[in-house]
Amino acid sequence: MNNYLCIGGEKIALNDDQIARIREQFVPKARLGEAAVGKTVEIGKHEYIVLKHDDGKTHLLMRDFLDVMKFGKSNDYKESYVKEKLDAFATELAEAVGEDNIYTHVVDLTADDGLKCYGSIMARVSLLTCSLYREYVEIIDKFSVSDWWWLATAFSTPKHGYSETVKCVSPSGVVYDYNFSNVNCGGVRPFCILNSNIFVS
Repeated sequence: MNNYLCIGGEKIALNDDQIARIREQFVPKARLGEAAVGKTVEIGKHEYIVLKHDDGKTHLLMRDFLDVMKFGKSNDYKESYVKEKLDAFATELAEAVGEDNIYTHVVDLTADDGLKCYGSIMARVSLLTCSLYREYVEIIDKFSVSDWWWLATAFSTPKHGYSETVKCVSPSGVVYDYNFSNVNCGGVRPFCILNSNIFVS
């Protein structure tokens, strides 16, 4: 079946790519802040879970994995391979939503035993910490994934004899201490905070 666009009484045939672009322009979109907490939205090439709305900002977690990869050479998130991956992804996200629509947030790197050796960092996109996972677990549990995935929180630090053990979430949602010294990999699920006024699908 052919699709046509009528202009001045003249019918112009359209191919599938042209139809997709027209639909993208004219299909109504909603503001991110109108999406219900616990539902998903599409932003750019990825689907995100809406975790929270707060003062014109929306907290989001990627529905699936951005990648599956080794955490790093140590359990200090700020020096990890995963952080490098997410810093690069933040640039891709900025292209989709606009740089000014991404809020920089604090990533508290307090270890699970309370040691604060790793301090904290500011990030546009990060992993969830253990504390944030606990805050949002009942929402996240509704969106199961097929493999283990990383949190930014270390089990402990070299002060207590640990440099290769980081907190990780199992496919069933249980948080474990995961030693990655045997080239083990985990899923990367980006967390970000965006302006609630952007339009999403």
